[in-house]
Amino acid sequence: MWGSEMDKAEFAALYPWFNGTQEERNLSQGIRQIKKMAASGYVPAVYQLGLAYMDHLGVRRDYSESFRLYMMAALDEYPSAMAGVGNYYAIARPKHEACAYDPKEAIQWWLKASERGNAGSQCNLAGYYLSSTGAEKNPQEAYVWASMAVHCSSIRFRSAEVFRDQALAMLNEIQIEEANARIQEMKGRLPYPYSDHGVYWRSLYDQYKTKP
Repeated sequence: MWGSEMDKAEFAALYPWFNGTQEERNLSQGIRQIKKMAASGYVPAVYQLGLAYMDHLGVRRDYSESFRLYMMAALDEYPSAMAGVGNYYAIARPKHEACAYDPKEAIQWWLKASERGNAGSQCNLAGYYLSSTGAEKNPQEAYVWASMAVHCSSIRFRSAEVFRDQALAMLNEIQIEEANARIQEMKGRLPYPYSDHGVYWRSLYDQYKTKP
């Protein structure tokens, strides 16, 4: 999807430096390699570098640089980056000055990520549709996206389950039938292997560590 086989193999090899055991982790070396890959335009590395600047992983925290990198990867349709851009718009006040606080813009980016199977964005959408944040209250949309978050998440997603059940209680039979039809259609194609950055990176690691 992004990069050559060589790019993917090189990126896969970096996984333990960021996500391995205490003995395997090496953020300083990992950041040096991630920066090189990001500079070459490899999209998952661009996102990972943005994440590093956000979470202070081997680099000094820099929200503006993180947002810039997220946006770069989001424009290349990397789902986790789209989710990250939405998160920045949602938490901009008072935590950082990388962008303006704009819940409507957050929803637009979360929707793009949700349509590509990103569970975190799907849960965020559900919460916003239930709370009328950035959009009119819409329990049917909340039910759809919370249900998809439960389906797409690689682990049990309890907050999405809560949103799903709250939204379901607000719907009539026709709305439930319509929503379930949409859910079933999306479940047939989502999540994608790359819908979640961590899951995708791990899958690349498992794939390429076994190759000669």
